[in-house]
Amino acid sequence: MDAQRLGAVPGGPLPPPSGAPVPAPAVAVAATPDVRHAVAVVEADPRLRMLLAARLPGAQQFETIDELAQVLQTGRATVVVFGPSLVTPFGFEHVNRFTSVYPELGAIFAAHALSTEILQHALRVGARDAVQLDERGDTLVQAVARVGELIQTPTRTAPSAAATPGGAAGLMPRSAPGRLIVVFSTKGGVGKSTVATNVAAAMARSIDDTVSLMDADLQFGDVSVMLGIPPDHTVLDAAAAIHYADPELMRNLVTRHETGLMVLPAPSEPTMAAQVAPDEMTAVCGGLQAISGYVVVDTPTSFDDTTLGLLEAADDVLLVGSMDIPSVKNLKIGMQALDLVAIAGPKLRLVLNRANTQVKLDVREIEHVLGLKATFPIPYDLAVPLSINAGLPVVTHDPRSAAARAFEHMAQSLTGFPADSGKGRRKGVRKKSSKK
Repeated sequence: MDAQRLGAVPGGPLPPPSGAPVPAPAVAVAATPDVRHAVAVVEADPRLRMLLAARLPGAQQFETIDELAQVLQTGRATVVVFGPSLVTPFGFEHVNRFTSVYPELGAIFAAHALSTEILQHALRVGARDAVQLDERGDTLVQAVARVGELIQTPTRTAPSAAATPGGAAGLMPRSAPGRLIVVFSTKGGVGKSTVATNVAAAMARSIDDTVSLMDADLQFGDVSVMLGIPPDHTVLDAAAAIHYADPELMRNLVTRHETGLMVLPAPSEPTMAAQVAPDEMTAVCGGLQAISGYVVVDTPTSFDDTTLGLLEAADDVLLVGSMDIPSVKNLKIGMQALDLVAIAGPKLRLVLNRANTQVKLDVREIEHVLGLKATFPIPYDLAVPLSINAGLPVVTHDPRSAAARAFEHMAQSLTGFPADSGKGRRKGVRKKSSKK
């Protein structure tokens, strides 16, 4: 065990407790001026403990929680990684008592195999996250950085929320829920997920408030693939933890995309969809609205209770169609069905994808048949499939393309902010994503 006292100098060696011999200086860890949190690893298995610490430069090692408690400095922001030996009923109970005494801790459980049950237990005992160990340890490193940022004590005056990229204020509990925008279509293959991901990304890039994107197509959702984001935590995890009504917990479950967009992907296994009830889906949206100025939801094409509940709760419904007779027919039937149950109505906004395609079908004809103006026509653009195959939204992959400009216009209309306001455009971004 390293008996150094946690929490003296950011990014440097940590001093020993009073009366203890001074150990050899530790290697200083490069840190930005804002980072003021220590890192500790607690694990009974010495080999595994060393392995975990090796992935986290500067981390101090402890065999037991009691050893950590002897040298922990009260009031010092510290990220503590609890290893697999503590992913047990006894370990959860011990950590629960520990975090209640030291609320400034950022606890993370590292498990060999992460399940929804383990995640639930971890969150219930006060942990900020739970991760599954991988060969490279990237997931653990990202989790420690994210939790450290959450609990860190700034060394200088923090920037105002309005000047913070990503809308720092939006990640705190809000006095009023964010605006809920549901993207829906009655037919597959019309570009619904493309619209949802690009509109959400364009909104996140152009305003100084938090924008979240949830993939509600629990069986065959494509949001994580289209944005190049691994589904570490999904809607399934959020539904399992939503009864805690904890905005900070919700913040830990979303993944931050390079655009600043907060993403909650669908489960990776289609069979898991049945585990989420319709009211839980609506509650998850409410949880995202508590930390976001805008929440965009990509829905399945089916008229089930989950979809109807989301449509009813929405402030805006983007109804996506394309320039073909089957799509128009299904849109008409879908709109009639929504009218029968008094859902959507004036909230509907028609998004006509590939609107410039020459198929002997005029936009005005479609508007006449549907009795709804095509508020957002999206032109056919080769840049869109190219961006999808690159795992990036077209608004970042090719921001000068016609499709990207159309999505920017949609974002401007939905938020009321010009596309070049707030954070502005960031061209040429290629880095995929990181956990927030």
